[in-house]
Amino acid sequence: MLFQLAAAPAVMLAVFIFIKDRYEKEPDYMLFTVILFGFVSASYVLALDIFLENIFDTDSMLFSAFVVSAGTEEFVKLVFLFFLMLRNPNLNEPFDAIFYSAYVSLGYAWAENIIYVYSPELGGLDTALMRAVFSVPGHFLFAVAMGYSFAKYGYYKKGKIYLLEAFIAAYIIHGLYNIIIMAAGKYYLLLFLPYLLVLWRISLKKIYILSIKSPFKNK
Repeated sequence: MLFQLAAAPAVMLAVFIFIKDRYEKEPDYMLFTVILFGFVSASYVLALDIFLENIFDTDSMLFSAFVVSAGTEEFVKLVFLFFLMLRNPNLNEPFDAIFYSAYVSLGYAWAENIIYVYSPELGGLDTALMRAVFSVPGHFLFAVAMGYSFAKYGYYKKGKIYLLEAFIAAYIIHGLYNIIIMAAGKYYLLLFLPYLLVLWRISLKKIYILSIKSPFKNK
C-alpha cells in the first residue's frame, strides 16, 4: 500500500508530461532509463547532504531550505540531466528538455517518497498523502523551470551559461518553496497555495511555449 502511494503521484505526473509531448514521442527505453537514473540520483543527493551536514553542523532553517535541499537536489538532478542528454539524438525538439528534466525529477521524487513513507519516525499514510500533494508536484514544477532553460543549452546551443540558468531557475523556486513551508508555521497555506498556483500557471505556459516550437509540428 505505501509503496503504491509513494509511486502514484510520480507516475501520474509522468503520464501528464507524456501526453503533453504531442508531436514526437520519446522511445520507451528512454522513458525507463531516465526514470531509473532519476531514482538513482537520490542516493547521490543523500550522500551529499550527509557530507554537508557533517561539515557545517547547523540547524539553520535557511541552510536546510537552500543548501541541503534545494541546492543539492537541483545540482544533482542537473548533472544527471546533462550527462543523459549529452550528444543524445533524442533531444530533437525544445520540449524534450522539459520532458527529460521532468522524468529525472520524478524518478528522484519517487525514490525520495519511498525513503520518507517507510521512515520509522516520519513515515506512514499521512506522510504519503502529504507528499503526493506537495512534494512530488513541487519536484515536477522545479523540473519544468530547469528544462525550459536547459532547452537553450541542449537544443538551441546558446552556450554553457544556460546550464547555470537552468540550475538557478530551479534552485530559487525550490528554495522559496521550502522556506514558505518551513517558516510560515500553521499559516503556511495562506502563502503556499498562491505560490503553488503561480508556479503551475508559469509552468504550463512554459510547457505550451516549447511544445508549439517543435520542428515536428507540421509533419
